[in-house]
Amino acid sequence: MSKLQLVFKERRTDGRETLTGLMPGRLFLIASNRTMSARPIDVSRHGLGVIMSEKIPEDTEIGLSVEKKQIIKMRIVWTKDDFGKRDLYRYGLECIDAKIDLAKIFQATGCLK
Repeated sequence: MSKLQLVFKERRTDGRETLTGLMPGRLFLIASNRTMSARPIDVSRHGLGVIMSEKIPEDTEIGLSVEKKQIIKMRIVWTKDDFGKRDLYRYGLECIDAKIDLAKIFQATGCLK
């Protein structure tokens, strides 16, 4: 019997922090300004993992409006079904501006576990 080998290349360069489940502001679609309902799972310096019940295509731009009207623009870089749960999807969002540290923003707003 031969073993099935899965080839997976880890693309993350930063560690991830677990979140409390709270978002530090309003998450919305850039194109329409429509608010998205999402549960944040983890965050790194330049990425955010969320779960949503809505199917959204990769490369869609998402905004996060935080204190003082700061808008952080992110892009969906990957998506998958959330571990077999019906009607839930897991997304990986990447910050478009590499100078922004998402982990520090979530920490400053009390959203890290």
